[in-house]
Amino acid sequence: MWNRRRKRKRKILLSCIVLFSIAFLYGYKDRELNTTEENSPTQWGNNILEPSKEQEKQVVKKNDEKPQKIPIVESENKLTKQTQIVFNTYYEKTRDTMTKKSSLPKECIGKSFEEVQNYLQEKYTDWEIRQCNEDMVELYKTTNIVPPNYYIVKEYNGYIGVYQVNESGENILLEQTEIPMSSLSNMDLQYMKEGIVKKSKEEINQILEDYSS
Repeated sequence: MWNRRRKRKRKILLSCIVLFSIAFLYGYKDRELNTTEENSPTQWGNNILEPSKEQEKQVVKKNDEKPQKIPIVESENKLTKQTQIVFNTYYEKTRDTMTKKSSLPKECIGKSFEEVQNYLQEKYTDWEIRQCNEDMVELYKTTNIVPPNYYIVKEYNGYIGVYQVNESGENILLEQTEIPMSSLSNMDLQYMKEGIVKKSKEEINQILEDYSS
């Protein structure tokens, strides 16, 4: 009876030792596994994964690729009905610049800048093209004639005559005075030969008054 109890106690003791050993070994392995996970480059807590070497190579290769060039389509500038043509004339005798604006010729509408410049160079040979864009085409020239609507005092049939320049540049006789050319000095005769140009009729009347006195 006593021996049976001792055998039973030994079995219970051995069972406890075995269970304790199994529990110890399991706990040690679990701790080792946790330590390995903490030291690994993957941080699960922050959901951040470090790229592998193959992924790094792919990223570097992708960054090294040159961006594809986007083809540039050049728009051809053309003139329209709204484009104006401007004529600027510089008159050397009066040192004035007169500007005249008009509509663009029909032949130039819808044409490119280069085509319009070629057209104008052929048609307006004595003009210089200063600018050509969608808003305006500017032509420029200098001349030694008298501007339109100006007055000229010069000789007419032995007397002092008064002329006015029309839009075509022609001198139109307005008045033949009673002041003979013979009454003028040599210097005044030279002035009358070249013609005295004035902008207003008031200036002309002042000259006539000086010569008649």
